[in-house]
Amino acid sequence: GVPVNSRVSSKIQQLLNTLKRPKRPPLKEFFVDDFEELLEVQQPDPNQPKPEGNQMNVLKGEAVGVVTNWPPSLLAALQRWGTTQPKAPCLTALDTTGKAIYTLTYGR
Repeated sequence: GVPVNSRVSSKIQQLLNTLKRPKRPPLKEFFVDDFEELLEVQQPDPNQPKPEGNQMNVLKGEAVGVVTNWPPSLLAALQRWGTTQPKAPCLTALDTTGKAIYTLTYGR
């Protein structure tokens, strides 16, 4: 016989229902299992354009001399050169005849 306030009971019941719900959705909602598709060998599209022209090869330049004060990495060397030589060319793209078509320069 203890009198129960129904308003308090409903709030407690609502709190219990909230606590019973999972805090995170199950993993299956986040991930799609496409393992079967990965096992299939994908056929190339027959309408895909074919590459044109000759295959590019790396050109070997002259040997680099040994210098003791070189930066520790290529990125550090590019940064040092870019800050001391702004607007100097750092990369040049050549066409098939060997003429420069694009030149990328350093900037501050």
